[in-house]
Amino acid sequence: MRLLEHQTFVVTGATGFLGSAFVRFALGRGAGVHIIARQGTDHRRLREVKDRYATTIGALTDLGTIDLTLPQVDAFVHFAAAGVNQRFDDVAELVNTNVVGTLKALALAHRLKATKFVLIGTSAEYGAGELLREDHALCPTSEYGATRASASLLARAFSARRGLDVVIVRPFSVYGPFEASYRLIPYAVTQGLAGAPIRISSGHQVRDYVFVDDVADGIARACICETVSGEAINLCSGRTMSVRDAVTMVARQTGDRSIIEMDVVEAIPGEMWRTSGNPLRAQTVLGWTATTSMAEGIARTIEWNNRASDHG
Repeated sequence: MRLLEHQTFVVTGATGFLGSAFVRFALGRGAGVHIIARQGTDHRRLREVKDRYATTIGALTDLGTIDLTLPQVDAFVHFAAAGVNQRFDDVAELVNTNVVGTLKALALAHRLKATKFVLIGTSAEYGAGELLREDHALCPTSEYGATRASASLLARAFSARRGLDVVIVRPFSVYGPFEASYRLIPYAVTQGLAGAPIRISSGHQVRDYVFVDDVADGIARACICETVSGEAINLCSGRTMSVRDAVTMVARQTGDRSIIEMDVVEAIPGEMWRTSGNPLRAQTVLGWTATTSMAEGIARTIEWNNRASDHG
């Protein structure tokens, strides 16, 4: 994507799973990246590009007083969030990070005169449903989803009053290399490679899985698209797969040595049982489509896992 050349992005949450994928994608296509990260943050996901981005130390709640001046900010990309682990249950921290932290990020982007603020939201803002469009009512079923929906509403209100150009990007079920080990696909890959049982809940949950590199591409397109303003955009495939079928595919690709044990893990309270998105707006406005099939994405995740294991 040559249009990323000479663009400058400020990124929060850059060391996380999706944030780091975006940073690697942007740097690989000529963009400049400046990240904001807490003291002591683990940069292992960015090891391969460690000398190619600048870092300012600071927590989300400190953004109002952070000492940062840049001559140009083409997009302020806000990934940082609490509660991605759905079993995280500290509601006060969810509000402090996802709502108050987003307000601090918006204010900093405004102070830096950023051309655009790209808020990375989540499909959890919608709640359950299939082929969900961006104009679907926000009906989250968890405090995590509620705080992320609150962040979206706050960003839109801030934009209306302050004139900051805001775009909200809502990825669906993202998976791929560098994902946290407790998440479904990396857990199933690790168990499958070890020939160990893959233990899940009922497995009947239905998801719209999207490979992480495709999502990074979609976010980059949102950063530079001049016709997107004040909108939400889904990054999804529009296709569904059950959790059971997903782990079965992993088990087959790792040698068919693992038994899948269902109904041995408790379901997460407030879990969405069926969710998928409508990808039409992303296709029309961004020219983006999720091109990586589930089989290919799992194969690439297994390959990455094997390489990571070989290198300790």
